[in-house]
Amino acid sequence: MYRILIADDEFWVGRWLSQVLKESPFEVEVAGISENGEEALKALTDTRPDILITDINMPLIDGLDVLKRLEEAGEKLPKTIVISGYDEFEYARRAIELEVMAYLLKPLERSAVYEAVEKAVAALEKEQERKAQTRDGFTAGVENILTEYLRSPGDETKRRLCRLMDSEQGRSGFYELALFQMRRLEKSALTREEMRSRLEEAAAGKAIYLCPLDRFTWGVLITDIVKPAGFRLDESVLVKLLHNYEYGLSEAHGDPGEIDEAFAEARESIILRLGREGKTEAFPVSESDLYTDFITALKAGNMERLKECTAQACGLFIQKGYDLTSCLNFYFVLSGEVIKLLNDRYKEQNRTEYLALIEEGYDFSVRIRNYYSIRSICHRFEEYAGKAASCLKEEDCMDVAVIVKRIQREIREHYSEDISLAWVADEYGINPSYFSKKFKDETGVNFIDYLTEVRIGQAKELLSHTNLSVSAVSLRVGFKEAKYFSRVFASLTGEKPSEYRERVKREGELREESAD
Repeated sequence: MYRILIADDEFWVGRWLSQVLKESPFEVEVAGISENGEEALKALTDTRPDILITDINMPLIDGLDVLKRLEEAGEKLPKTIVISGYDEFEYARRAIELEVMAYLLKPLERSAVYEAVEKAVAALEKEQERKAQTRDGFTAGVENILTEYLRSPGDETKRRLCRLMDSEQGRSGFYELALFQMRRLEKSALTREEMRSRLEEAAAGKAIYLCPLDRFTWGVLITDIVKPAGFRLDESVLVKLLHNYEYGLSEAHGDPGEIDEAFAEARESIILRLGREGKTEAFPVSESDLYTDFITALKAGNMERLKECTAQACGLFIQKGYDLTSCLNFYFVLSGEVIKLLNDRYKEQNRTEYLALIEEGYDFSVRIRNYYSIRSICHRFEEYAGKAASCLKEEDCMDVAVIVKRIQREIREHYSEDISLAWVADEYGINPSYFSKKFKDETGVNFIDYLTEVRIGQAKELLSHTNLSVSAVSLRVGFKEAKYFSRVFASLTGEKPSEYRERVKREGELREESAD
C-alpha cells in the first residue's frame, strides 16, 4: 500500500482527488490533504509519503519550492505529480529539474490522474525490486564471508568482512553475534529458511545474517541495533527453537573490527550455558580407556565400535561440564595417532588413498580449534576415522567414482543451488583437492567447468523457450550476478545471452517460413 499526500489550496480539488484515488484500481491510500506549502512541507517530513500530488501555486510556499527545500535538506523526494492551472514553460522546466513524474493541467481529468499515479506506482515498485535484489545480494555476501571467517579466521577474510559491514548498506548502529547449537543429536536440524524466519521474528526490526558453521551449529550476526542495552532476543518467540537449540550471545559492538571478540564472547556464553546441562558424577568410561578403544576399533576396521566410542566421548565431555578444552586435546592427540597409523601403512603399500587421508587428518588436526561444539568435533572425527578404518582394513573406503557420479546427478538436478567443492567436502567427508583431481580423472573436465557447462546449457533452454529476462535466467541457473553470467555465457558460446536468444528466434522463424 503506497501513501499519497495531496497539496492544493483549492478545497474542492483536494477533495475530488481524494475521492478519485479511493476509487482507483491502485493499492494506494491518501495520507492527508494540505492547503498551503508550509502545511505540505511539514506533512512531508512527518509522514514521509511515497507519492506527492501538489499544485504549483499555493500560499506561503509554492509546490516546487516545497520539493526544493526537501532536496536541500537532504531528504528523499517522493514520486511527485505536479498540477497547475498555467501552461507555462518555466513551471515545466523547474518540474523537469526536480524529476517530477507528471505535469497535469487543470481542469483535471480522472484518466490523466490515473495514468500519472500508475507511472509513479510502477517507478516505486521497480525501486523496491532493485533494493530487494541489492539487499539479497548484500546479505548473501555478508553470510558467505562471515561463514568463511568464523570457520577459519584470517586477516584477509576479516578485512573483507569489515569492509562490507562498514559499507553504506552494512553501517547501521551496533551488532551482536550469536551461536545456536543443537542440544539433541536425534533431532533434525532446522533449515536456513526456518532459522531465518524465527530469528527475524525474535529480533524484530533487526537485520539477520545466518552462517552454517557445522552440522550442529549456526552463527548468527544481528545488526541494526540502536540501543544495545535494550536489545534482547524474544525467547517467547524462540520457544520451539530452544527445545532443540541452546544459544550464546555476545555483547554489543560498534566496530566491525571487533568481530573476533564478539565471536569469543558468544562462544564463551554458549559453553557456559551448555555446561550447566552436565552432570557432576563420574562417567563410566575414562579418557584413557576411550583412547585405547578408539585405536583398537580403528585397527580392526570396526565401524560399529567407532560409533559407540564417539557416543561415549560425546557424553563424557558434555557431562564433565561441557569441557570443550579437554575434548579438543583428546581428539588432537587421537588424530595424530590415526595419521601415524596411515603413514606406516603407506610406507608398506605406497597407495594414494593413504596420502589423501593423511592430508585430511592434518587438515582436521589444524582446523579442530575452530570447531564450536563437542558434538561437531566428535562426529567430524567419526567421519574421518570411519574412512581411515576402512583403509586400514584394506577396503576401498573412498569409492570416488561412485561419489563423482552422484555429484554429477546432483549438479544436473540442483544446478541452481549453491554447489561447490567445499559443499562436496562437507557433505561426503572428502578432501576437496583430492576430490577435484579425481573428478577430472573420472569426467575429463574440472568440477567447476562441469558445473558451469550444465548451468549454461540450462540457460540456453530458458533463453530459447521462455520470455524471462537475462537477469531472471541468471538467477534461475545459479548465477547471483547477471553481468558475471553474461561474461561466462559469452566466453563459452561466443555470444551474449541476448544475442543468442535473438539468433535462436530468427532461426526458428526461418524454419517456419521454409515449412510454409
